[in-house]
Parts: sequence; C-alpha cells; structure tokens
Amino acid sequence: MNKLPAKFRQPIVGLGIMLVMLSSLPAILVSQNLPPQADFGTAYFNAISQMAPYAVPLAIGSAILFNLLANFFVEKVQ
Repeated sequence: MNKLPAKFRQPIVGLGIMLVMLSSLPAILVSQNLPPQADFGTAYFNAISQMAPYAVPLAIGSAILFNLLANFFVEKVQ
C-alpha cells in the first residue's frame, strides 16, 4: 500500500481531529447536563443540530485562513 503524500496527510489528520471534537464535545456537555430520565440520543442530536451550522463554516474558514497564512510565511522563509 502506498503512503499518502505529505500534502494530504495534514488535512486528513486535521479533518479527523475536527470530526472527533465536533462529535464528542456536545456528547460531554449533554451527558453532564442531562436530567436522569431524559433520552440521551435525542438531546445529543439536538445539540449537534444546533452546533453544526456555526461550527462547520467556522472550522472550514479558519482552516483555509491558517493554511494561507502558513503558506505565505513558509514561502517567505525559504
């Protein structure tokens, strides 16, 4: 099996970390604040649906901005 080129490794790792954070942080908050008899699944999917419209564009925008800034400064150094 061939390894991925370096230019693909960092975005894939970043995407994996972002997916874990976007899925596990609402789960932690829901489990801490959930009443004893409430349904976890419904509350979790409600938290995801409230968070996703803000978190996904923010994550994509910040990834693009940081990538542009890093490429700008890396080109200047070399």
